[in-house]
Amino acid sequence: MTATDASTPHSRQSKPRVLFVNTRSALGADVSVHLTLIQNLDPDRVDVFVATNRHSSDLDATVHAIRAAPRAQLMVCDLGQEIQGRSRIGRAVSALRNIPAFLTLLRLALLVRREGISVLHTTDRPRDAAFTTLLSKLTGAALVLHVHVKWTPEIGRAAQWASRQARAVIGISEFTCQSLIAGGVAPDRVARVYNATDATRFNPDSVPSGTMRSALGLDRRVPVVGIVGRFMIWKGHHELVTAFRDVRAELPDARLVIIGRASPKDAEYVETVERLISDLGLDASVDWVPWMNDVRAGMADLDILAMPSFEEPFGLVVTESMALGRPVVGYASGALPELVTDELDGLLVPARDTAALANALVSLLRDPDRRMAMGQRARQRVMDDFSPVRQAAAVTSLYLAISRGEAVPRT
Repeated sequence: MTATDASTPHSRQSKPRVLFVNTRSALGADVSVHLTLIQNLDPDRVDVFVATNRHSSDLDATVHAIRAAPRAQLMVCDLGQEIQGRSRIGRAVSALRNIPAFLTLLRLALLVRREGISVLHTTDRPRDAAFTTLLSKLTGAALVLHVHVKWTPEIGRAAQWASRQARAVIGISEFTCQSLIAGGVAPDRVARVYNATDATRFNPDSVPSGTMRSALGLDRRVPVVGIVGRFMIWKGHHELVTAFRDVRAELPDARLVIIGRASPKDAEYVETVERLISDLGLDASVDWVPWMNDVRAGMADLDILAMPSFEEPFGLVVTESMALGRPVVGYASGALPELVTDELDGLLVPARDTAALANALVSLLRDPDRRMAMGQRARQRVMDDFSPVRQAAAVTSLYLAISRGEAVPRT
């Protein structure tokens, strides 16, 4: 276990001392949310420690992000490796049986006690949840479980165990919070903290446009609708392609751009989407773009972000597109109504209504002035309600309440 310490000594009683635990083998949206949070916590109000897995496939990127955090202390540890071909709980148990990971658990327990760390913060991922709950049991530090998905019985026993032991459970939207409460988590332990998007990074004035369109041979006047994200059935690619057939009937030069990545387990779903595109005669109207390390350039070339997700727990691409001044058209489902105000900074239609989805897309594609006005309001909404500073302040209030033995703040 190696450490990078850029901090100065502080009184342990003056403010919360928090350890973030990341056992992941690769960065995901949930880890990215935590990295943004770590970078924006005020070091004069919270002492931050981070334990991250040296087996991560993109460790350098994680370390770089954490080192950008003021005075954060970083430990690069052996937190186990993912075991393929087993159930989620099986992989969690297998990782915890790994001897180096077990030794790391003991070392972190000593660190927690020595440094007076009072809060452990981790995600609902099985290994994160199991490892950090054990660490909480060993040290008495309060567990904060940060949930990034809709809570269902299929969440797994590791996360369920963690939710029962946690002092507080953070939901990333009211939709997520209500699913936690419906799943049996006590309402007085549930806190809603929205994810954050840095509007200075997602700034239409500084993000270059035209790169993706140029690569695809698309003039800037061609109307482009895009969907961005993982290829998963509940993301709604199938429904968007169905709706786009009607869009093309009204606007023959319109194009659909699908930006994303698929894991091997999503291959069958991708094939169904490809078949549908072919069956509807849309091959020449749909462009597939591989996932980009910096997706901003792709988003900047869209006229509209389509988000036909079912029960989306938050949707970072939504606030990122909004910050870039792009209106969002999606289903009034999950957390989307919390992010997008219908007719103000985007359009929402009933879930699974592909005809309504098509009509909404056509109406905005035909009205560039309306798109621009919606995009400007969307960017302002992100700056007002989904800023990293606002997220960090809400989490800091939660840490302070826990440290003082006070009730968990709901929002």
